[in-house]
Amino acid sequence: MGFLSEGLLYICYAFLMGSLIVHLVPGNAKPGLRIPRQAVIWSIAGTMVLAFAPLLQIIIRFGSGIGYGKALSTVLFSFKEGKAYLLVFGLCLLLLLTFLLIKDALQNKKILYPSLLIVLCIIATFGYASHLGAIGGFKGAVIQTVHMLSMAVWAGVLFAVAWFTAEARHWDRFLKWFTPVSIGCVVLILVSGLLTMSYTVPEYVNSWILPYGQALLMKHLLFVPIIICGFCNGFLIRSKMKQNQGFAVIPWLKAETILILFVLLFTALMSQEAPAHTVAETLQYNDASAIFMMLHPEASVPLNWGITIPAAALAGVALLILAGMIISFTNKKASPAMLLILGFVFVLTAYGSLMLSVQ
Repeated sequence: MGFLSEGLLYICYAFLMGSLIVHLVPGNAKPGLRIPRQAVIWSIAGTMVLAFAPLLQIIIRFGSGIGYGKALSTVLFSFKEGKAYLLVFGLCLLLLLTFLLIKDALQNKKILYPSLLIVLCIIATFGYASHLGAIGGFKGAVIQTVHMLSMAVWAGVLFAVAWFTAEARHWDRFLKWFTPVSIGCVVLILVSGLLTMSYTVPEYVNSWILPYGQALLMKHLLFVPIIICGFCNGFLIRSKMKQNQGFAVIPWLKAETILILFVLLFTALMSQEAPAHTVAETLQYNDASAIFMMLHPEASVPLNWGITIPAAALAGVALLILAGMIISFTNKKASPAMLLILGFVFVLTAYGSLMLSVQ
């Protein structure tokens, strides 16, 4: 269950980043939040422990042959990933002691600013030790760091506000600063994601035959309803609140964060699969995606792309569902659950359309 630990790691450091940011924002520019200090402490401890999971897999693999003690020391002190983890461990330990010993740390800006810098260093260390950092050198590490940092800022603030708001006050002032921040983060995520793909997935369509490519495709498809949710929660929600003073904004924000959690889940799945640098070579040493082969038993690379009537029909349905998401938000009887369901239905129909377009 390596993907589970990886997914929880993303959540931990994103929530940590978001919690620090919202506590630095003036009280009249954010909703009434109640983020327990214990939640921040657990996110720090989670980052410290979960970041070790990939190394543990390596240690277990080599431990049976050379001994677990030697495998541990070799991985920690000789491997790039091990050295990076030691730095992450030290930075997390510093943060952990700070928040354990200083009870008002979340209200003290002299603590919050250095803590934010430490989290930035932790994310940069992850970027340095990443697969992209290994194949792309300094440029790859920077791209990965920007990608992870943008995700942490955007998703982290959303997690903190969606799940720890006690009173949804000052919402207009909150949106005034968070909307441009979230747009900037999403743009950086998209740009850094495209740059990442130029290194890891140069054959994007061909990669769909691999588990890595399937997870990447699902991640991309999920991002579309997230953008729709962001548009609704960042822009359309203003008129809803003017029409109805008692409009509950938090459930809609929670729906957006649930979609983001699924994106993080598929990102974690990708980390457990062989990247699709050269699909034909990867298939020589790794199995093809079971789902793709079930749909296309005779498929081989390069995949052929062609629009079919069923694929076009499903694509049309997917577009109608996106329109339905916006319409459902503006409807007085709409519910966040319906928006969320429509988002998942869009992913399934769009996925079906794309799978019917290749062979």
